[in-house]
Amino acid sequence: PGAQRLIPEEFRKYRQFDDIFKLTTVPVITVQLRFNGWVTELRDETLMRDVQSGGRFGIDNLLYSADTDFSCFADLALTSPSDYYKEGEGSLLQCVITPADPYMPLSNDKIAEKTLAQVRRLFPSSTSLECTWNSVVKLGKSLYREEPGTDVLRPKQETPVEGMFLAGSYTQQDYIDSMEGACKSGRLAATAIVSKLVERMEVTAL
Repeated sequence: PGAQRLIPEEFRKYRQFDDIFKLTTVPVITVQLRFNGWVTELRDETLMRDVQSGGRFGIDNLLYSADTDFSCFADLALTSPSDYYKEGEGSLLQCVITPADPYMPLSNDKIAEKTLAQVRRLFPSSTSLECTWNSVVKLGKSLYREEPGTDVLRPKQETPVEGMFLAGSYTQQDYIDSMEGACKSGRLAATAIVSKLVERMEVTAL
């Protein structure tokens, strides 16, 4: 995690900080695929092909799958249309492959090809649609590697250093290393700070 680059060496005398350096990272690959129709529109073939009316059709949500190498995906043209919808075009699927170790040596074209094949297996109706554009972004070190025995290495929000609290998806919280986990950790850090302030106020009142 990036925290490893920020923690002063002298803080490693505390186990809570030293354990952070035992966390390893995994590579992550983000693949974007643009189509000339709506991949996740499953009910109406006419709507699936409709890119001229200005309508947007399909599943407007973040999706997860256990049957593909990408753990989660979304149609950005539906979930974030102000940024990603393009008039006259359809779905823009963003698929996140993690851990992506087997994919890292592959060319971008091969990664896009393999991802597209898996999308078509998930949504057979999309085989009639053309993938008109793709983009592949590789991150060699991204999320921490989740494997047995590593959860206990994640630090709590309150630290042994006076006035220092931690927030980030790598810290102890209820979710995986993710945006949701980062938000949860921020709430936990705020709670820990408030609790410490209340504790000091009570001591001062005594």
